[in-house]
Amino acid sequence: MNDNYFFNVAMAARARGFLVTPLRDKRPFLHAWNRHPLTTETEVRIAAKEYPTCDVGLVLKRGVGEPFAIDIDVPGVVERMERESGKILPETYTVLSRPETAPYKCHIFFRHTKYSDSVFKKNVNAGDYDLIGIGTRALQVVSEGCVRPDTGEVRTGNGMPIADCPDWLADWLVADSNRLRNGRSAEERRRRAEVRAVLNRVADEDADERRRLTGYDKHGREDRYRYLVSKARTLSNAGMAKDRLPFELLSQYVADYGEARDNDPNGWLLTELKVKIQSIVDNPDLKRGNPPPIRPLRSTGLVVKRTPESVWERRLKVARNFPEKVTSTEIYNRLGLDCRKPGDKKVASRVMRAAGFVAKRGRRRAVWEKVKDVEEREVTLLSSPTSY
Repeated sequence: MNDNYFFNVAMAARARGFLVTPLRDKRPFLHAWNRHPLTTETEVRIAAKEYPTCDVGLVLKRGVGEPFAIDIDVPGVVERMERESGKILPETYTVLSRPETAPYKCHIFFRHTKYSDSVFKKNVNAGDYDLIGIGTRALQVVSEGCVRPDTGEVRTGNGMPIADCPDWLADWLVADSNRLRNGRSAEERRRRAEVRAVLNRVADEDADERRRLTGYDKHGREDRYRYLVSKARTLSNAGMAKDRLPFELLSQYVADYGEARDNDPNGWLLTELKVKIQSIVDNPDLKRGNPPPIRPLRSTGLVVKRTPESVWERRLKVARNFPEKVTSTEIYNRLGLDCRKPGDKKVASRVMRAAGFVAKRGRRRAVWEKVKDVEEREVTLLSSPTSY
């Protein structure tokens, strides 16, 4: 194991009290790596045989005495921390991620105390730095001794022991990370507002160009009339009662165009608007219906409802369109019944008798013939059985 890359780095990290897991491209890949990291030398040796060239990740999770990391990505964070708090950051174990090209990028490690364990809630990405290992969900950072594939630099540490987190540092990290995150959120909202403004401006320009080419104007008198006609057809097809349509159309008009005003050059006066709506409602070509499941979203009036067609009614309708003579086999096929089931035989017999047929025995199979002298009492009784 002396020349095993993973084993050497992992054992050095384990000697400092870290839990480890193998990495590929800075990502852990073992199942449940955050719940079951490598803790013993035996587990490290087994992983080293399987993944000798993988990097080593330090698994960090909140707990008294457990280490956590401040992952600094921009210069000046430590100086600002000491300037704003008036304290000096204690010496502790620090790993430089890019010691030659970017010495400000580093991982500063501290151990949780009872106070820091109580004030920290979850892992934080504050922009200038990340807080890793302060939440209930375990995260990982790359260990000292691993080689960066982009620059070829080796992550180097200062060899210091891991110090306990001072109370002032925990308070400053909580306050500063909240401020940075709020600032990032405000910047993101501002950026999205600018994007929406640009999109709205482009949409207005497109609408003006379309209006210029087609002559269509949403707020013109003719287009408002077409709008009301469309709404009336939608509500009427959904089954709304006719006496409820004027109120709903007026409400839709007010919601989209505002109330009718005397000084509206394109719209109508209130009296004229009501006359237009009533003429739309009284149009004999306005069809009525109740197609499920469409319903008017803004409707509060009565809706015309019809009882859905039952299986018995559907089968009876099919049977009444049978020819004058029909065989039993064809009856079962058309009605979707099984001749081997006694219940289906009973249903087929009742449907055929209700449709005006009588059974006669043929040479090979039963034949049903339509007759006109079926007793009206029997037909009425069988046309609406309670069990079907």
